[in-house]
Amino acid sequence: MIRTERNWKVLSLVSFVAFMFYLYIAFRTPLTHDDWTWGIAEGMKRFHNGFADYNGRYLGNVVEILITRVDWFRILMMGAFGAMMVVIPAVIAKTNSIGVYLLSFLLFLIVPANMFAQTYGWAAGFANYNTAAICILVYLLIVKNVFYDKVPKYNIFLTIFAVPLGVCSQLFVEHATLFNIIAGIFVIILAFVKFRKFFLFHILYLVSAIAGAVWMFSNGAYAKIFSGDDAYRTVDRDMGFFEKIYDIFKTTMYQFLVMNNVGLNIVLGIIGIVVLVKVAQNISTVQLIFKNLFIVILTIYPLYRPIVDQVFQIASADTQTFEAYFSLVFYLVLVATVIMFIPGSNLKTELSFYLLSVVTLAAPLFFVTPVGPRNFIICYMFFVLFAVRIVHFMYDENYLDLRAAYVPLCSLVLVFMIAFMYMFTQIGRSDDARIASVKAQAESGAKVVTLKRLPYQQYLWMSTPIVPSYQAENFVIYYNLPKGTTLKIVPAKTTK
Repeated sequence: MIRTERNWKVLSLVSFVAFMFYLYIAFRTPLTHDDWTWGIAEGMKRFHNGFADYNGRYLGNVVEILITRVDWFRILMMGAFGAMMVVIPAVIAKTNSIGVYLLSFLLFLIVPANMFAQTYGWAAGFANYNTAAICILVYLLIVKNVFYDKVPKYNIFLTIFAVPLGVCSQLFVEHATLFNIIAGIFVIILAFVKFRKFFLFHILYLVSAIAGAVWMFSNGAYAKIFSGDDAYRTVDRDMGFFEKIYDIFKTTMYQFLVMNNVGLNIVLGIIGIVVLVKVAQNISTVQLIFKNLFIVILTIYPLYRPIVDQVFQIASADTQTFEAYFSLVFYLVLVATVIMFIPGSNLKTELSFYLLSVVTLAAPLFFVTPVGPRNFIICYMFFVLFAVRIVHFMYDENYLDLRAAYVPLCSLVLVFMIAFMYMFTQIGRSDDARIASVKAQAESGAKVVTLKRLPYQQYLWMSTPIVPSYQAENFVIYYNLPKGTTLKIVPAKTTK
């Protein structure tokens, strides 16, 4: 598709709408859970101690301190980074298609509720996980040219930028830190194999990423984790290596990594089927057998969770094991579809890299607890990047007419945007009212103040503190309630 002025204006409009949407969601999202801790003196105490024995997420911690104290900065950053999560995958795909931009937007709108709650709906989660995702996207945006035939060129400014990008990318979340080093090594090797030369940008990024990783893991917290002295984060030594991987895989990993992504899986299934139907032509008998088998799996798996689990409510230890292996098969079918039926070695390599990045990011999470949906937002991002890139390929090669999908995609995006905006309008209003209420109760002399739960709390991470708890104490401090004030938690719709 040739970029025209009109087309560029529409793409800019989609990007602006995404920015305004996430800006509004951030404006209406209250601080939750340990945001209250970061926003009081305890947060600054950690900063002045250099986050010693706390963790090596130095930049993530600093961002969290800032966004819990400066509302406009939090709203602007979460709005901008939310939009960048949508736009950069489409830019990496080098697409000028409005449909691809809308698809990227839609896929980030349909993230699982628990993943949304621990990232977009939680400032601390966003400060670490979404920022780490953006750093990876920026790196991929710069080095995407290694997947093409033309020899890459990097100007002096990009080459210099490799140093701060490499170091800063390593100071948010641990599994992203490890991934960035692996990705840096992969890019150097791929570039050398294809072009028989090393590029200064690639080398500087890898060296800087290693330096950043050393900085992160030199924090004393990690020695405590591996020695068993950390009460919150642990490395499980009760099981053998392979036994541990198998146990985590069949209990939680497959759910967070694949099965919970119901909307995304439906889109991936449709994309895979279209590739097999449109692209896989003039194939051998063996390939035809695999093609039909793949279509069956890509049809059934995305519908498994909504039908078997949600409609028939069939769930047990046996079905959990089956679901884990079925999820693995679905993922492997996506990989095999790329290897067997996508033409061109460059595109095969690029798409395979995105899919393999998913498991590379997930691998460290087999060994450290606790693990939650937030840990998988970057994995989700790579699935989106895979979907966007393959759709652009089919559109560019005339296998797919995206113009017919503009209206349906736009309609779906609008529906989800309106739904989210309605929910977060109610959340924001309720939070304003409950904070005003607890302050009024405290000013009237009440020692026990009533705190209502917020509506739609499945899209927020622990928006109401557990009583009694450390967070409940910090909630009282953050909102300047009198010392000794006790919270009494009541349902959102209570009249008391």
